[in-house]
Amino acid sequence: MKNQTSQQMFLDFNREFAAVTVTGDMLTVNLPSEKSLELAKEKEIPFINLCPPRVRPSDFFAVLNKVAGIVCKYKPELEDEISGFLAALPGETEAQELFVSQAFTPGVNLAEKIEGDIAPETLTFLLSHAVKPFMKEYGRIMSSYYEPEQWLKGTCPVCGGKPTFSLLNKDAGSRYLFCGLCEVKWRFRRLGCPYCGHNESKFFTVEGLEKYRVYFCDKCHGYIKTIDEKKLSESYLAHNALDLFWEDINTVQLDFLAMQEGYFNQRVDGAAKDTAK
Repeated sequence: MKNQTSQQMFLDFNREFAAVTVTGDMLTVNLPSEKSLELAKEKEIPFINLCPPRVRPSDFFAVLNKVAGIVCKYKPELEDEISGFLAALPGETEAQELFVSQAFTPGVNLAEKIEGDIAPETLTFLLSHAVKPFMKEYGRIMSSYYEPEQWLKGTCPVCGGKPTFSLLNKDAGSRYLFCGLCEVKWRFRRLGCPYCGHNESKFFTVEGLEKYRVYFCDKCHGYIKTIDEKKLSESYLAHNALDLFWEDINTVQLDFLAMQEGYFNQRVDGAAKDTAK
C-alpha cells in the first residue's frame, strides 16, 4: 500500500508540472540562417548555443513561482528553503534579465550566483522544471531545422541535453533518443551507450513489462529505458499517441531496478524520484 501511495504521489507530482505550460509569445528566437544551420551540422553544435531562446523575466518568474508552489505542496519541508530562495531573486531589471538568460545557458552554475541558503539539488530541480515548459516550446519551434535521422549523437541537437528515454521503431528497428527537457527525438545507433559512447551495451526486460527494455553500460554504469514499438499492438498504436515523456514517468519502477543493480541515470532529475520513495 505504501509503494502504491508513493507511486501515485509521484504521478500526481509530475501531472501538476506537466500542466504548467507556456505559449509561443512567451519566448522569442532568432531563427537560424542557412549558414548557422550548416555550421550546426558540420560542427555538431546544438541550436541553443547558436540561437538561444529569449524569455521575459516576468514570464519566467511567474512559471518559477508555480513550480515552487508545486514542490512545496508535495515537499512541505522545503518551504522555508524555497521561500528564502525566491526572496533572494534579483529585483533590478538588468539583473533579472541576466539571471533568466543564464538559466537558459548550458553550463552556467546559477548556484554560485544566488544569495540565500538553498541546497544545490533543490535549486537545480526548481530551475530545470521552470525552464522545461519554455524549452518544450523551443524544441517545437526548432524541430523543423534539424534532420533527426542524421544527428546520431548522444546529446540533444536542440538543447545539448542528455537523453532520458529511447524508442525502438517498429518498422526498421531504429533507435531514437528522447530529450526530456525540450522533448525532441533523434536517431542513434541501435547498440551502444549514448552517455559515454561505448560501443557495447546490454539490456534486461521485466516479466509483465516486455514492451520495455533497460539498456545499461558496464563502462560508465549508465542506463536508459526504452520502449519497443514492435511489442505494442496495432490497435494501441492506432488509438494512442505514444508520449515518451509519460512512458518515462510511468516506468519509474524500472529506474529502481536498474539502480539496485548499481547503474544510474545520468540526467539530473533526482528530486523527482525522491517523491516516489
